[in-house]
Amino acid sequence: MYDISEKSEKLYIESKKKVANFIWVDNYKEIIFTYNSTYALNLLSSSIWLSKELKKWDKILLTEVEHNANIIPWLILKGSIWIEIEYVKIDKNYNLDLDDFKNKYDERVKIISFTHVSNVTWQIFDLEEIWKSKRDDTIFIIDASQSIPHIKIDVKKLNCDYLFFTWHKVFADTWIWVLWWKEKLLKELKPSFSWWWAILSVKDNCFTYAKIPDKFEAWTPNITWAVSLLKGFEYIENIWWYDILEKYENELVEYFLEKVKNYKNIKIIWSTNSNNRLWVFSMILEWFHSNDVADILANNNIAVRSWKHCAHSYFINIWLSHSFRVSLYIYNSKEEIDKFFSIIGKII
Repeated sequence: MYDISEKSEKLYIESKKKVANFIWVDNYKEIIFTYNSTYALNLLSSSIWLSKELKKWDKILLTEVEHNANIIPWLILKGSIWIEIEYVKIDKNYNLDLDDFKNKYDERVKIISFTHVSNVTWQIFDLEEIWKSKRDDTIFIIDASQSIPHIKIDVKKLNCDYLFFTWHKVFADTWIWVLWWKEKLLKELKPSFSWWWAILSVKDNCFTYAKIPDKFEAWTPNITWAVSLLKGFEYIENIWWYDILEKYENELVEYFLEKVKNYKNIKIIWSTNSNNRLWVFSMILEWFHSNDVADILANNNIAVRSWKHCAHSYFINIWLSHSFRVSLYIYNSKEEIDKFFSIIGKII
Protein backbone atom coordinates (compact mmCIF):
# COMPACT_ATOMS: atom_id res chain seq x y z
CA MET A 1 0.00 0.00 0.00
CA TYR A 2 3.03 2.31 -0.10
CA ASP A 3 3.98 4.68 -2.91
CA ILE A 4 7.13 3.00 -4.21
CA SER A 5 5.29 -0.31 -4.53
CA GLU A 6 2.41 1.26 -6.43
CA LYS A 7 4.80 3.11 -8.76
CA SER A 8 6.70 -0.12 -9.39
CA GLU A 9 3.52 -1.97 -10.32
CA LYS A 10 2.56 0.84 -12.67
CA LEU A 11 5.95 0.68 -14.42
CA TYR A 12 5.71 -3.10 -14.66
CA ILE A 13 2.33 -2.85 -16.39
CA GLU A 14 3.52 0.00 -18.63
CA SER A 15 6.37 -2.24 -19.77
CA LYS A 16 3.93 -4.96 -20.77
CA LYS A 17 1.73 -2.46 -22.57
CA LYS A 18 4.73 -1.20 -24.54
CA VAL A 19 5.66 -4.75 -25.53
CA ALA A 20 2.08 -5.45 -26.59
CA ASN A 21 2.07 -2.31 -28.72
CA PHE A 22 5.29 -3.30 -30.47
CA ILE A 23 4.13 -6.76 -31.48
CA TRP A 24 0.54 -5.68 -32.29
CA VAL A 25 -1.16 -7.40 -29.35
CA ASP A 26 -4.44 -5.89 -28.19
CA ASN A 27 -4.39 -7.19 -24.61
CA TYR A 28 -1.25 -6.59 -22.54
CA LYS A 29 -2.41 -9.32 -20.14
CA GLU A 30 -1.34 -11.84 -22.76
CA ILE A 31 2.29 -10.81 -22.07
CA ILE A 32 4.36 -12.78 -19.55
CA PHE A 33 7.88 -11.89 -18.44
CA THR A 34 10.33 -14.74 -17.84
CA TYR A 35 14.03 -15.09 -17.07
CA ASN A 36 15.20 -16.10 -20.57
CA SER A 37 14.14 -17.89 -23.74
CA THR A 38 15.17 -21.27 -22.37
CA TYR A 39 13.02 -20.67 -19.32
CA ALA A 40 10.12 -19.50 -21.50
CA LEU A 41 10.21 -22.65 -23.63
CA ASN A 42 10.51 -24.93 -20.61
CA LEU A 43 7.57 -23.17 -18.95
CA LEU A 44 5.53 -23.46 -22.13
CA SER A 45 6.41 -27.07 -22.98
CA SER A 46 5.89 -28.33 -19.43
CA SER A 47 2.54 -26.51 -19.21
CA ILE A 48 1.46 -28.06 -22.52
CA TRP A 49 2.45 -31.45 -21.14
CA LEU A 50 0.66 -30.93 -17.81
CA SER A 51 -2.47 -29.78 -19.65
CA LYS A 52 -2.40 -33.01 -21.71
CA GLU A 53 -2.21 -31.19 -25.03
CA LEU A 54 0.23 -33.86 -26.21
CA LYS A 55 -0.17 -37.62 -26.18
CA LYS A 56 1.96 -40.59 -27.12
CA TRP A 57 3.28 -40.54 -30.73
CA ASP A 58 2.19 -36.97 -31.38
CA LYS A 59 4.73 -35.12 -33.48
CA ILE A 60 6.54 -31.79 -33.10
CA LEU A 61 8.15 -30.03 -36.06
CA LEU A 62 11.31 -27.94 -35.59
CA THR A 63 13.77 -26.56 -38.13
CA GLU A 64 17.25 -28.02 -38.49
CA VAL A 65 18.79 -24.67 -37.47
CA GLU A 66 17.02 -24.26 -34.13
CA HIS A 67 18.75 -22.89 -31.06
CA ASN A 68 19.20 -25.53 -28.35
CA ALA A 69 16.60 -23.66 -26.27
CA ASN A 70 13.97 -24.75 -28.79
CA ILE A 71 15.18 -28.34 -28.91
CA ILE A 72 16.02 -29.49 -25.38
CA PRO A 73 12.56 -28.88 -23.79
CA TRP A 74 10.93 -30.98 -26.50
CA LEU A 75 13.57 -33.72 -26.16
CA ILE A 76 12.75 -33.83 -22.43
CA LEU A 77 9.10 -34.42 -23.32
CA LYS A 78 10.12 -37.03 -25.88
CA GLY A 79 11.84 -39.01 -23.15
CA SER A 80 8.79 -38.76 -20.91
CA ILE A 81 5.71 -39.23 -23.08
CA TRP A 82 7.11 -40.75 -26.28
CA ILE A 83 6.39 -37.97 -28.71
CA GLU A 84 8.22 -37.72 -32.03
CA ILE A 85 10.37 -34.81 -33.23
CA GLU A 86 11.15 -34.10 -36.87
CA TYR A 87 13.33 -31.37 -38.33
CA VAL A 88 12.40 -29.35 -41.41
CA LYS A 89 15.36 -28.71 -43.66
CA ILE A 90 16.52 -25.42 -45.12
CA ASP A 91 17.13 -25.13 -48.87
CA LYS A 92 20.29 -24.14 -50.75
CA ASN A 93 19.41 -20.45 -50.28
CA TYR A 94 19.06 -20.98 -46.49
CA ASN A 95 15.31 -20.44 -46.56
CA LEU A 96 12.83 -22.92 -45.10
CA ASP A 97 12.32 -25.86 -47.43
CA LEU A 98 8.55 -25.56 -47.78
CA ASP A 99 8.30 -28.82 -49.72
CA ASP A 100 10.02 -30.64 -46.89
CA PHE A 101 7.67 -28.95 -44.43
CA LYS A 102 4.60 -30.06 -46.36
CA ASN A 103 5.91 -33.64 -46.55
CA LYS A 104 6.49 -33.79 -42.80
CA TYR A 105 3.38 -31.92 -41.71
CA ASP A 106 1.03 -34.88 -41.38
CA GLU A 107 -1.98 -35.47 -39.14
CA ARG A 108 0.22 -36.43 -36.16
CA VAL A 109 1.86 -33.00 -35.96
CA LYS A 110 0.45 -31.12 -32.96
CA ILE A 111 3.13 -28.45 -32.50
CA ILE A 112 5.19 -26.38 -34.93
CA SER A 113 7.96 -24.51 -33.12
CA PHE A 114 10.17 -22.49 -35.48
CA THR A 115 12.72 -19.76 -35.14
CA HIS A 116 11.89 -16.58 -37.05
CA VAL A 117 15.54 -15.90 -37.81
CA SER A 118 18.32 -18.46 -37.47
CA ASN A 119 21.05 -17.43 -35.03
CA VAL A 120 23.54 -19.21 -37.29
CA THR A 121 22.57 -18.39 -40.87
CA TRP A 122 20.69 -15.15 -39.98
CA GLN A 123 18.17 -15.83 -42.70
CA ILE A 124 14.67 -14.41 -42.12
CA PHE A 125 12.16 -17.22 -42.57
CA ASP A 126 8.84 -16.59 -44.28
CA LEU A 127 6.66 -17.91 -41.47
CA GLU A 128 3.49 -16.47 -42.96
CA GLU A 129 3.70 -19.32 -45.46
CA ILE A 130 3.68 -21.76 -42.55
CA TRP A 131 0.50 -20.53 -40.90
CA LYS A 132 -1.29 -20.52 -44.27
CA SER A 133 -0.79 -24.30 -44.31
CA LYS A 134 -1.46 -24.84 -40.61
CA ARG A 135 -4.47 -26.76 -39.36
CA ASP A 136 -6.57 -25.54 -36.42
CA ASP A 137 -5.47 -28.48 -34.30
CA THR A 138 -1.79 -27.45 -34.46
CA ILE A 139 -0.09 -25.11 -32.00
CA PHE A 140 2.26 -22.65 -33.73
CA ILE A 141 5.20 -21.32 -31.66
CA ILE A 142 7.74 -18.72 -32.87
CA ASP A 143 11.15 -17.91 -31.42
CA ALA A 144 11.63 -14.22 -32.26
CA SER A 145 14.75 -13.73 -30.12
CA GLN A 146 16.92 -12.91 -33.12
CA SER A 147 14.39 -10.97 -35.17
CA ILE A 148 12.63 -8.48 -32.90
CA PRO A 149 15.71 -6.28 -32.27
CA HIS A 150 15.98 -5.76 -36.03
CA ILE A 151 12.61 -6.02 -37.76
CA LYS A 152 8.93 -5.37 -37.09
CA ILE A 153 6.97 -8.24 -35.57
CA ASP A 154 3.21 -8.49 -36.03
CA VAL A 155 1.74 -11.55 -34.31
CA LYS A 156 -1.50 -11.06 -36.21
CA LYS A 157 0.26 -11.40 -39.56
CA LEU A 158 2.33 -14.32 -38.32
CA ASN A 159 -0.87 -15.81 -36.87
CA CYS A 160 1.04 -17.75 -34.23
CA ASP A 161 -0.24 -19.02 -30.90
CA TYR A 162 2.90 -18.27 -28.89
CA LEU A 163 5.86 -15.99 -29.47
CA PHE A 164 8.88 -15.40 -27.27
CA PHE A 165 11.93 -13.16 -27.48
CA THR A 166 14.71 -11.49 -25.54
CA TRP A 167 15.46 -7.78 -25.25
CA HIS A 168 18.94 -7.99 -23.73
CA LYS A 169 20.24 -8.21 -27.30
CA VAL A 170 19.28 -4.57 -27.64
CA PHE A 171 19.28 -2.32 -24.57
CA ALA A 172 17.68 -4.11 -21.62
CA ASP A 173 19.30 -5.92 -18.71
CA THR A 174 19.97 -9.62 -18.97
CA TRP A 175 17.34 -12.00 -17.57
CA ILE A 176 14.36 -10.27 -19.14
CA TRP A 177 12.44 -12.24 -21.75
CA VAL A 178 8.94 -11.97 -23.12
CA LEU A 179 6.52 -14.82 -23.70
CA TRP A 180 3.29 -13.96 -25.49
CA TRP A 181 0.39 -16.35 -25.89
CA LYS A 182 -3.20 -16.02 -26.94
CA GLU A 183 -5.65 -15.32 -24.13
CA LYS A 184 -7.64 -18.46 -24.91
CA LEU A 185 -4.57 -20.64 -24.42
CA LEU A 186 -3.53 -18.74 -21.29
CA LYS A 187 -6.85 -19.64 -19.75
CA GLU A 188 -6.82 -23.26 -20.92
CA LEU A 189 -3.28 -24.30 -19.95
CA LYS A 190 -2.23 -25.19 -16.43
CA PRO A 191 1.04 -23.77 -15.08
CA SER A 192 3.65 -26.47 -14.46
CA PHE A 193 4.57 -24.77 -11.17
CA SER A 194 2.98 -22.05 -9.08
CA TRP A 195 3.41 -19.81 -6.05
CA TRP A 196 3.14 -16.23 -4.81
CA TRP A 197 0.64 -14.01 -6.63
CA ALA A 198 -0.01 -16.74 -9.19
CA ILE A 199 -2.39 -18.17 -6.60
CA LEU A 200 -5.65 -16.47 -5.64
CA SER A 201 -6.51 -18.57 -2.59
CA VAL A 202 -5.31 -21.67 -0.74
CA LYS A 203 -7.19 -24.16 1.45
CA ASP A 204 -6.03 -27.37 3.12
CA ASN A 205 -6.80 -29.58 0.13
CA CYS A 206 -7.14 -27.22 -2.82
CA PHE A 207 -6.13 -23.88 -4.30
CA THR A 208 -7.36 -21.43 -6.93
CA TYR A 209 -5.23 -19.91 -9.68
CA ALA A 210 -5.08 -16.16 -10.07
CA LYS A 211 -6.31 -14.52 -13.25
CA ILE A 212 -4.14 -14.22 -16.35
CA PRO A 213 -1.32 -13.48 -16.73
CA ASP A 214 -0.54 -13.71 -13.01
CA LYS A 215 -1.06 -17.45 -12.81
CA PHE A 216 2.01 -17.96 -15.03
CA GLU A 217 4.27 -15.51 -13.19
CA ALA A 218 4.96 -17.48 -10.04
CA TRP A 219 7.71 -15.27 -8.65
CA THR A 220 8.36 -11.84 -7.26
CA PRO A 221 8.85 -9.79 -10.44
CA ASN A 222 12.12 -8.01 -11.07
CA ILE A 223 10.88 -4.50 -11.69
CA THR A 224 14.27 -3.20 -12.83
CA TRP A 225 14.36 -5.74 -15.67
CA ALA A 226 10.93 -4.66 -16.80
CA VAL A 227 11.81 -0.95 -16.64
CA SER A 228 15.01 -1.52 -18.65
CA LEU A 229 12.92 -3.31 -21.26
CA LEU A 230 10.43 -0.44 -21.27
CA LYS A 231 13.19 2.13 -21.79
CA GLY A 232 14.77 0.07 -24.56
CA PHE A 233 11.49 -0.03 -26.46
CA GLU A 234 10.98 3.69 -25.88
CA TYR A 235 14.41 4.40 -27.34
CA ILE A 236 13.65 2.47 -30.51
CA GLU A 237 10.23 4.10 -30.73
CA ASN A 238 11.18 7.72 -30.04
CA ILE A 239 14.58 8.05 -31.68
CA TRP A 240 15.07 5.41 -34.33
CA TRP A 241 12.02 3.28 -34.97
CA TYR A 242 12.40 0.32 -37.30
CA ASP A 243 12.37 2.15 -40.64
CA ILE A 244 15.53 4.07 -39.80
CA LEU A 245 17.06 1.08 -38.06
CA GLU A 246 16.57 -1.15 -41.11
CA LYS A 247 17.98 1.51 -43.45
CA TYR A 248 21.11 1.84 -41.33
CA GLU A 249 21.36 -1.94 -41.07
CA ASN A 250 21.30 -2.39 -44.84
CA GLU A 251 24.09 0.16 -45.27
CA LEU A 252 26.32 -1.66 -42.80
CA VAL A 253 25.54 -5.07 -44.33
CA GLU A 254 26.48 -3.92 -47.82
CA TYR A 255 29.65 -2.25 -46.53
CA PHE A 256 30.69 -5.35 -44.57
CA LEU A 257 30.10 -7.66 -47.54
CA GLU A 258 32.20 -5.43 -49.80
CA LYS A 259 35.07 -5.48 -47.31
CA VAL A 260 34.93 -9.29 -47.02
CA LYS A 261 35.77 -9.62 -50.72
CA ASN A 262 39.29 -8.36 -50.00
CA TYR A 263 40.08 -11.27 -47.69
CA LYS A 264 40.18 -14.67 -49.38
CA ASN A 265 40.94 -16.44 -46.11
CA ILE A 266 37.57 -15.41 -44.63
CA LYS A 267 34.56 -17.50 -45.46
CA ILE A 268 31.05 -16.39 -44.56
CA ILE A 269 29.57 -19.80 -44.03
CA TRP A 270 26.04 -18.88 -45.01
CA SER A 271 24.19 -16.37 -47.09
CA THR A 272 26.22 -13.48 -48.53
CA ASN A 273 23.11 -12.00 -50.10
CA SER A 274 22.18 -8.75 -48.35
CA ASN A 275 18.48 -9.41 -48.99
CA ASN A 276 16.27 -11.22 -46.47
CA ARG A 277 18.95 -11.54 -43.79
CA LEU A 278 20.02 -9.64 -40.70
CA TRP A 279 23.26 -7.81 -40.01
CA VAL A 280 25.04 -10.61 -38.24
CA PHE A 281 27.68 -12.76 -39.92
CA SER A 282 28.84 -16.27 -39.00
CA MET A 283 32.23 -16.99 -40.53
CA ILE A 284 35.48 -18.88 -40.30
CA LEU A 285 39.07 -17.80 -40.88
CA GLU A 286 40.90 -20.60 -42.66
CA TRP A 287 43.59 -22.40 -40.63
CA PHE A 288 42.49 -20.69 -37.40
CA HIS A 289 40.17 -21.93 -34.69
CA SER A 290 37.35 -19.45 -34.16
CA ASN A 291 38.00 -19.34 -30.40
CA ASP A 292 41.54 -18.13 -31.12
CA VAL A 293 40.25 -15.50 -33.53
CA ALA A 294 37.75 -14.32 -30.92
CA ASP A 295 40.51 -14.13 -28.30
CA ILE A 296 42.76 -12.00 -30.52
CA LEU A 297 39.87 -9.72 -31.42
CA ALA A 298 39.00 -9.40 -27.73
CA ASN A 299 42.54 -8.24 -27.00
CA ASN A 300 41.85 -5.45 -29.50
CA ASN A 301 38.54 -4.48 -27.83
CA ILE A 302 36.33 -6.22 -30.40
CA ALA A 303 33.76 -8.60 -28.93
CA VAL A 304 32.54 -11.51 -31.06
CA ARG A 305 30.87 -14.82 -30.25
CA SER A 306 32.65 -18.08 -31.16
CA TRP A 307 32.14 -21.85 -31.29
CA LYS A 308 28.76 -23.46 -32.15
CA HIS A 309 26.32 -20.70 -31.13
CA CYS A 310 24.01 -23.09 -29.24
CA ALA A 311 23.05 -24.77 -32.52
CA HIS A 312 25.09 -27.93 -32.04
CA SER A 313 22.88 -30.27 -34.07
CA TYR A 314 23.09 -28.07 -37.15
CA PHE A 315 26.88 -27.79 -36.93
CA ILE A 316 27.12 -31.57 -36.72
CA ASN A 317 24.82 -31.98 -39.73
CA ILE A 318 26.92 -29.68 -41.90
CA TRP A 319 30.23 -31.14 -40.69
CA LEU A 320 31.49 -27.93 -39.15
CA SER A 321 33.08 -27.72 -35.71
CA HIS A 322 33.06 -23.97 -35.07
CA SER A 323 32.66 -20.41 -36.38
CA PHE A 324 32.82 -16.89 -35.03
CA ARG A 325 29.99 -14.41 -35.26
CA VAL A 326 30.15 -10.68 -35.93
CA SER A 327 27.06 -8.80 -34.74
CA LEU A 328 26.37 -5.24 -35.84
CA TYR A 329 23.79 -2.87 -34.44
CA ILE A 330 22.86 0.81 -34.49
CA TYR A 331 25.71 1.71 -32.13
CA ASN A 332 28.27 0.33 -34.63
CA SER A 333 29.85 2.21 -37.54
CA LYS A 334 31.75 1.68 -40.77
CA GLU A 335 34.91 2.79 -38.96
CA GLU A 336 34.49 -0.09 -36.54
CA ILE A 337 34.05 -2.48 -39.46
CA ASP A 338 37.33 -1.13 -40.84
CA LYS A 339 39.02 -1.79 -37.49
CA PHE A 340 37.69 -5.34 -37.46
CA PHE A 341 39.14 -6.10 -40.88
CA SER A 342 42.41 -4.42 -39.96
CA ILE A 343 42.85 -6.86 -37.07
CA ILE A 344 41.81 -9.79 -39.27
CA GLY A 345 44.46 -8.68 -41.78
CA LYS A 346 47.12 -8.73 -39.05
CA ILE A 347 46.03 -12.23 -37.99
CA ILE A 348 46.37 -13.46 -41.57
